[in-house]
Amino acid sequence: MVKMPQRQRHNTGGGTGGAELPLLDPGVIEAHNAVTTRCCIPLSSSCMRGYQPISIASPVGTVKVLCNNENCRIGSYMHKECFQAWENHVLAYLRSCGRARSWSEKQRLQNLWTKRGYDLAFRACSCLCGRGHLRKDLDWNAPEEIEEDKSANKKKKKNRQNQKPALVTVGIPLPPANLRNRANSLSSTGSSPPSDAPVSPHHLVNSRNGFERDRHGSGGSIIGGKVVSNIGSVVGNTGMFARRPNFCSFNALPRNKINSYHIKMEDDSNHGNDETRGFILSTLAAQRTSRVSCVLCFQTLLVFDRYPLIDGTFFLTPMLHSKAAVAVDVDGRRQYLSAVCLGCLEGSTSEVKCLRCTRRWSGSQLILGTMYSYDIFAATPCCVDRLRCSRCQYPVIAPDQKLHYFSEYSRQRACPNCGLYDHHFVKPLSAAFSVESDPRKL
Repeated sequence: MVKMPQRQRHNTGGGTGGAELPLLDPGVIEAHNAVTTRCCIPLSSSCMRGYQPISIASPVGTVKVLCNNENCRIGSYMHKECFQAWENHVLAYLRSCGRARSWSEKQRLQNLWTKRGYDLAFRACSCLCGRGHLRKDLDWNAPEEIEEDKSANKKKKKNRQNQKPALVTVGIPLPPANLRNRANSLSSTGSSPPSDAPVSPHHLVNSRNGFERDRHGSGGSIIGGKVVSNIGSVVGNTGMFARRPNFCSFNALPRNKINSYHIKMEDDSNHGNDETRGFILSTLAAQRTSRVSCVLCFQTLLVFDRYPLIDGTFFLTPMLHSKAAVAVDVDGRRQYLSAVCLGCLEGSTSEVKCLRCTRRWSGSQLILGTMYSYDIFAATPCCVDRLRCSRCQYPVIAPDQKLHYFSEYSRQRACPNCGLYDHHFVKPLSAAFSVESDPRKL
């Protein structure tokens, strides 16, 4: 509940410029004629409408984009929901770029397709042609939709506005989430901003894994293209997840972090229909549990029915770090839904250090109360021992090499020495870290 929103890159240059792109099948480039064209979304998750043809004469329900490669033949239109997911991915990247880090979400959205923002974010806008970058065509006027559709949309919008929940805070002055029109916190399945500024999974929040925005309009969590459960039924019918009475548990944070940027709050626009939230609650409801354990200090954490979902953060990992982790299948891959408590993330109750270089691990930059779609411990390797093959101990990549995305450290790759194809960078916590906890603070 994730897209998983979507993808950010290390702002360090190097590597191939642009976003993660899927391999093109031979029919993609020639998928155009004088009548129709194909959705040109560049995310590896593919089109949400199954590449439903777009009428060139009347591209209703689409957004036009431009590629700066004059010889590009991929196409110039995306379905609205596909564009929204891609735009969320680009916004996630923009959060990690230079002066844009100090901008508000509203400023980032306003500046994204202007020179001021696009000059920073263009590297995340690679086109499928492989030789250019995409940009929203601000001069294009979309054709009018059918009146019936417009009336239905207005009615739906009006109903949604009437049902906005009131965010009541007790104990600390958390601003309402609607002051920050944030994307869901799942960075995409693999967002990777600079190592000093991790962001939410949107990413979890932008593909078919079900946690990226969130490109799905259903009320249920979608995993591997299948609706798992409707969030309303999970919360309403089982009643197993508690309603958070106040936010006093976050008083342990520094005052500058007690806000809706560092703590994932309920977004009015996604209330009751958020894939990250739906994925987590549906998964736990299937296990008949409303509690999880921190993988570091083993403290029991209560799961709440709305954001922030826990006093800590969830993450997905291909390794079973704890017996309390919940196994899930995401796009045919076995993953484990795990959690880390606020105290261990901030270092207030536990001190986590690398066993090799003794450097301290910190999760203080992670957004609380949501979920990341990759192993948060593997995402920021501190020394060469964290990069060694899980069998022959040969470095899989050079110590000075940085992968473009946080999620890449959680993926399988072949060892250049012995050829083993494995999740080499995802190490057992007991073999990679020492955890010193203060029982008085737990």
